[in-house]
Amino acid sequence: MRSAVGDDFWLMYDCWMSLDLNYATRLAQGAKAYDLKWIEEALPPDDYWGYAQLKRDVPKGMLVNTGEHEATRWGFRMLLEMECCDIIQPDVGWCGGITELIKISALADAHNKLVVPHGSSVYSYHFVITRHNSPFAEFLMMAPKADEVVPMFNPLLLDEPVPENGCMSASKLDKPGFGVRLNPDCELARPYTH
Repeated sequence: MRSAVGDDFWLMYDCWMSLDLNYATRLAQGAKAYDLKWIEEALPPDDYWGYAQLKRDVPKGMLVNTGEHEATRWGFRMLLEMECCDIIQPDVGWCGGITELIKISALADAHNKLVVPHGSSVYSYHFVITRHNSPFAEFLMMAPKADEVVPMFNPLLLDEPVPENGCMSASKLDKPGFGVRLNPDCELARPYTH
């Protein structure tokens, strides 16, 4: 992979909470030769002690990221105060919305940590453009074959902007609210009648 993308491209590995501390540490040490920029969500989300140890044990310069499955500011406080990571990745839809995300970002800022929101599309873009400790947002490839860039919430939302060449123009976000509309043609069903 490194030879295919060149030396100036960030390689990042999302482990989706699937490793234990021993395996994650060995993986990080082995990936040093390939200049892995970060290892993401290597451990279960509540293994604060494991993340703190992993952060101590990864090669110098490699970042440890976590938090997309953390749901409260108190959980993020634990991650930050226990020195569990370099970057937190709250998901705006899972952490309590934009207001809560701003509070979590303030906690991260007080600990000199970065915030890279997980997915969340237009909601993350609006957040990132207003923060100095959030350099970019994660973009999830939602096309079935991952061969094209499509809106994350398609077909539920209309007018959802997508990045072009990896960038989001501020002018695409300059609309009332979040600039998206519910698609009236989507068949929505209530799972419960009461």
